[in-house]
Amino acid sequence: MRRLLIVWHTQFGGTGQMAAAALAGARSVEGVETVALRAHHAGPADLLDADALLLGCSENFGGMAGMLKDFLERSYYPCEGKVDGRAWSHFVCCGNDGAGAIRGLERVATGLRLRRVHPGVLWRGGRTDAAQVVPADVLAQCRELGATMAAGLAERLW
Repeated sequence: MRRLLIVWHTQFGGTGQMAAAALAGARSVEGVETVALRAHHAGPADLLDADALLLGCSENFGGMAGMLKDFLERSYYPCEGKVDGRAWSHFVCCGNDGAGAIRGLERVATGLRLRRVHPGVLWRGGRTDAAQVVPADVLAQCRELGATMAAGLAERLW
């Protein structure tokens, strides 16, 4: 069975809501195992066991959240040259633009030679330092993202 790995970090809950929606979407697709892990629980073995990767984080100080960066730093060299061509995408919760977080994710994905298969979801909530309720339309986009990633695996498009 093909496996989708969702790895995310949330500090105030916004990215966690987005992750839960992506997970629900992915699990609506038969024939794909979806594993969802907070970044501090995920490691290189999880990435090596996955056929596709969905990354979620907030943007902090103009870059990706530190815990997700930590996961990627711990996983990069053990996975380098072993995950080439695997599908990936992202969901990002940010205060105003998200460009730094997305740029950081893209740089790591490029280094690992992952293949971006979806443009991802970006939610500009105005702040990342307090609990917020993610709007229903954004959660719907995240559910669709998860379902799309899983469906692509199920149909062996990636």
